[in-house]
Amino acid sequence: MNKVSTAIKNIAINIENNVFTNYDQFVVVDDLQQTNINILQYCNKMAQELLKTVDSVYSIVTPDEKKTIILNDTGRYIISFVAIDNIELLDLGFSLGSIFAVYDKTIEGDSLVASCYVTYGPTFQLVYATKEKGVEFYSFDGEKFIDAKSFMLENKGKINSTDGDVATFDKKHKELIQGLFDEGYRLRLSNSLSLDTHQILFKRGGLYSSPKTQKDPNGRLNVVFEAYPIAFIVELAGGEAIDGSNNILDIKINGDITKKTPIYFGSKYEIGKVKAS
Repeated sequence: MNKVSTAIKNIAINIENNVFTNYDQFVVVDDLQQTNINILQYCNKMAQELLKTVDSVYSIVTPDEKKTIILNDTGRYIISFVAIDNIELLDLGFSLGSIFAVYDKTIEGDSLVASCYVTYGPTFQLVYATKEKGVEFYSFDGEKFIDAKSFMLENKGKINSTDGDVATFDKKHKELIQGLFDEGYRLRLSNSLSLDTHQILFKRGGLYSSPKTQKDPNGRLNVVFEAYPIAFIVELAGGEAIDGSNNILDIKINGDITKKTPIYFGSKYEIGKVKAS
């Protein structure tokens, strides 16, 4: 697993140096869609090349290609990889991130052995979680990632991050988020899952919510690429992640890597309020 984590760190450094620092090399004038395609193709190919050097990695799967690409026939780990979380905001200069998950032989929540997200831009940092070591935070010193101490969420926070179109929220969800604001919670939302997770973890608590709506009755977040890895990190940090009532990591995808879910994650106090609503 050390070689897997090293490869993930090298992928993150490559994206920081060659995408966020040198964005212009990918630009197709007056064609943002093709620019984003160029970036994703570069990131996915680069990640495949670096992960292929790790014998224990069997395959990689991305939301862009929607299929498993075998890297080493004798490997055991399947890596899910979101190269740029909400790439539509990249040309605006926003801080964005990457999301990784490491699955042992099968892609299900109970097969996760490691999870990671990265934040790029002014705060180039990496959070890596395993059951053995918990949640570890790394900052970049210009050449390499420097290990910092792990951390845990407090029982109650002050961040209220709710994603989606407010006009589509049902009465129950509107009452939930308004109740948190009435308790003094502050709105924080970046429209990047990795950055919003970072806010809650580093403020030591709060609630992120992305509910089901009439527009998205099955929820908006992809289970494999987003919900599973973030839930894994949050739980190891002492929080909870649910779909409204059930644990995210208990969701079964049964081979459907496009499956989506509503999600609520954060401190135990806030999740308790979600369950009671």
